[in-house]
Amino acid sequence: MNNGTSFYERIIKVPNRGKHLAKKISLAMSYLLLFSIFAVAALNNIKSALPLLVVGALLTFAVAAVSWKYLQLEYEYSFSYGVISVSKIYGKKKRKTLVSAEIKELMLVAPATDESISRAEGMEIDERVIAVSSEEAENIWLLLTGGKDKKRTLLFFEADERSLAILKGINPFVFSKR
Repeated sequence: MNNGTSFYERIIKVPNRGKHLAKKISLAMSYLLLFSIFAVAALNNIKSALPLLVVGALLTFAVAAVSWKYLQLEYEYSFSYGVISVSKIYGKKKRKTLVSAEIKELMLVAPATDESISRAEGMEIDERVIAVSSEEAENIWLLLTGGKDKKRTLLFFEADERSLAILKGINPFVFSKR
């Protein structure tokens, strides 16, 4: 593990609770509203009711097919050849890389306590990335990427023993324990 050639990948699923559940309910209600508009138009124009209902159903299905996947979220943490990459995965298909950094160049790795957050924020952060299943998740850690001339990103992630061992094995100098 110390040479940075180990590979480890971890998936964190975002559960249907709190704000995430509220977003899903709101989106489902908007689908219903969209179809209702076509249904009301069909009631007002009986001659073209069937085409309006068909178009309304197809349009609602198309909008749902495109937008619903964005609420099926997962985060992927991958450690490969001394690089940590964090991606957001939508609907188990579309991927967006949020952070990719050399572990040797990390500035801080610590549990996400008020003290460590204040310490990180004192290092002039350019970007903040939260890649956790919920704010109440256990074992939330932070790491700060960047350097003197590089963009500094503060990443919040859910650490497990193996990911912490990889980080500590490659860059023990910025590693902080609970």
